[in-house]
Amino acid sequence: MINNANLPAIPAKRYFSIPEACRLAGIDVEQLHEWQQQEGSVLGKGANTLTRLDVIKLRQLSHSISDYFARGALDSRGNPVIDANEMRDELASMLAKIDSALANA
Repeated sequence: MINNANLPAIPAKRYFSIPEACRLAGIDVEQLHEWQQQEGSVLGKGANTLTRLDVIKLRQLSHSISDYFARGALDSRGNPVIDANEMRDELASMLAKIDSALANA
């Protein structure tokens, strides 16, 4: 089940702009456009407006859209999410915590 607790309530409107729908789904407009281009999926009927049902679908798909960008470890602008040194430091920290936990067990 998808947790929409941190997302704003969907206003009682019939139509939404793409930026407004993305804000309601918690994703970037650029992410939506890139995801639609790569997956060949298009919400709405090709116009720059989405229906309330499209906004609900977008909320349901938001995790898939976010996962799509996480797979390549790139953010919405195509930049690396974390560089190699940061990853190395993070892994070393995790290993130290595991070693500490095992030593105390």
